[in-house]
Amino acid sequence: MILGLNSGCVAASANSTTTPTSSNYIVGYYINPNVTPISEIDFNALKSAGITDIYVLVTNKNYSPVLSEAQQKANAVGIRTNAWVYPGFNYASKVAQMRIGVQLDVETYNMPKYLLQILAMRLDTYGETFSVTVKPDGWDGNQYYYLIAPLCDYIVPQLYVGEYQKGITNLTNRIKIYNQIYNIYNILFPGKIVAGLETYQSDKTATPKNTTTLSAEIKAVQPYTQGVILFRYGLSNFNGLE
Repeated sequence: MILGLNSGCVAASANSTTTPTSSNYIVGYYINPNVTPISEIDFNALKSAGITDIYVLVTNKNYSPVLSEAQQKANAVGIRTNAWVYPGFNYASKVAQMRIGVQLDVETYNMPKYLLQILAMRLDTYGETFSVTVKPDGWDGNQYYYLIAPLCDYIVPQLYVGEYQKGITNLTNRIKIYNQIYNIYNILFPGKIVAGLETYQSDKTATPKNTTTLSAEIKAVQPYTQGVILFRYGLSNFNGLE
């Protein structure tokens, strides 16, 4: 049993993303091991659901044992492991030596302030996947995607429609802007966008979305993205809500 995992959400991710896209399409899953211990996650179930990548929250103090456990279980079923870290994480090079990717979570209204740290982490992770998850440009200020794009393998806009009170039309239009109107992403930096999607209604309403709703969001971003990463299931223990 995966604590907080909504089976309908996982089914939606598998059925809606892996079938109509290439084998390189990312279907990711965020894990906070402080709330959902790695030992309590059924990795075979994740693989069967279509998950290709996990993003495991770690700190300077716990990264080595947590990532080692996660990688062992993920490798056994053919899932890629990534460390999910915040600014101030000092061991990106060590993580890369473990053959694990790194995703830096930068939620700010002053992105230029973090560019040197992003560049340093890109250099530290050379040879492994490095991504940056950020606020959605346009929905939540100017996030300077054109400055971030050359410094990472992909950007993950946190397109949480519940938080921003947006609908499917807004979601589709926003992702089109990232990949069509901003030709820089298609021409100079192709395949740079992986959509972060929330599987619960919002922070204020922690009710899991039904399969139809989540599937619609995934289908809306599919043609314009390199993948999706699902946020919230597995992060918290919402017993009784499924």
